[in-house]
Amino acid sequence: MKALVCRKAKVNKTLLALLNEYQEECLNAVKLIEGLKLEALTEEQMEDMLGELSASITHLKVHSEQMEKLIEEEL
Repeated sequence: MKALVCRKAKVNKTLLALLNEYQEECLNAVKLIEGLKLEALTEEQMEDMLGELSASITHLKVHSEQMEKLIEEEL
C-alpha cells in the first residue's frame, strides 16, 4: 500500500481529482444498474432510474475523455 501512496503523490492533482470523481460515478452507475434488476419497480421508478443511468453514462464518457488526455500528458 505504501507504493500506491507514494505513486499517488506523483500523479497530477487534476488527474487524481478526475479519477476520484470517475470512481464515484462508476459506483453510482453500478448502483443504478443493480436497482433496475429489482422486480418490484414501478414504471415511473424504472424511467427515473434509466434517466439517471443515462446521465451517469454521459458523465462517465466526458470524464473518460478528460482523463485520457491527462494520462497521455503524464506518460
